[in-house]
Amino acid sequence: MPEFGNPYMLEEYTLDDLKQNPILVWTMHDTDSGERQFLTPLLNSRNLSPEFNHAKILLSVVGEEVYAEASYNVEDCSIYSILIWDGANTVEAEDCELEAPITLQAVPEIDGEANVVFVLKSKQDYYAYRGDTAR
Repeated sequence: MPEFGNPYMLEEYTLDDLKQNPILVWTMHDTDSGERQFLTPLLNSRNLSPEFNHAKILLSVVGEEVYAEASYNVEDCSIYSILIWDGANTVEAEDCELEAPITLQAVPEIDGEANVVFVLKSKQDYYAYRGDTAR
């Protein structure tokens, strides 16, 4: 049974938060201003299972001492909405200083598989696909 931590409003969490809990799941919570979406850390697992489609995950940039985050799409095993951590903030992939193609490695396991790699072929691409899947 999944255990969740306290929810974060979008952009309220830090890189250290993600390093501690590399899977953030979208959840709805009642607030004073009505129902709002939050990202909630998955506490008791470092394995992204298919039930958490579109969860945000932490990734490392292969060959660099840089982290990224992205949402994972179970249907086509891709990541999207890729943001690169630059100090305490994130930047869009197209605005980062890395050269394309950018190879990203998932920090959590994905459906039981460790070190899953994705390749962002161009910094203008919205999706990055698994490195072991020809597209």
